[in-house]
Amino acid sequence: MSFIKQKEFAIILFVLPLLFLLFNYYTGIAEPAASELINWGSYLWNFSMIIGTYSLFRVHGTNIAKKGKDWSYSVVIFISFVTYFVASYVSPDVFKLILDYIQTPIMLTIWMGGFATLTMVFRGARTKSYLGVLLLLGSIFTVLRMAPIGPLIWPGFHTIGMWINDVPNMAVMRAITIVMGVGLIATLVREILGKETHYLGD
Repeated sequence: MSFIKQKEFAIILFVLPLLFLLFNYYTGIAEPAASELINWGSYLWNFSMIIGTYSLFRVHGTNIAKKGKDWSYSVVIFISFVTYFVASYVSPDVFKLILDYIQTPIMLTIWMGGFATLTMVFRGARTKSYLGVLLLLGSIFTVLRMAPIGPLIWPGFHTIGMWINDVPNMAVMRAITIVMGVGLIATLVREILGKETHYLGD
C-alpha cells in the first residue's frame, strides 16, 4: 500500500497509457483497447465533474452556514446551479430561456470587455515610435474592417483590414502555432521521463 501512495505510482499510471496511445496512433495496433482506454478517460472526466460538484456544494454550503465572506454570492451560485441543472433535465423550454436570455447576454457582455482592452492598447501604443504607429494603424484598420460602419466610411478599410488579417496576422499565428507545438512536444517528453509532474499538484 505504501507504493500506491508514492508519487512514482501516479507517474506510472499517467505515462503507461500515454505511451500506449502514442504507440496505437502511429502503428494502428490494438485499436479496440485504445478506444476503450479513451472511453475510460471520458468516464474519469465525468467522475471529476461529480467531485467538482461536491466541492462546490461543500465550500459554498459551509460559507453560507457560517455566513462567511461574501456569503450572499454563494447563495447566488447555489440558486443558479440548481436552477440550471434542474431545468436542463425537467424543462427544456426553461433551459432554452435561461440560455438565450441570461447566459448568452452575460457572455456577450464579457466579450464586449474586449473593447475596453482595445482602448487600453490605444493608450499604451505611444506614437513616439514607429512600432506604436504601426500598432495603432493596424488596430484601426482591423476594427473598422469588422465594424459595419467601416466600409461605409471608406471601402479601403475592408481591403486593407483583410490584407492585415491574411498576411502579417496569419504569419504571426503560424509562428505562434509552431512554437506551441514545440512546447507541447517538450512538455510531453518531460512527462514521459517523469520530470513534469504538474498534474500531481506539484
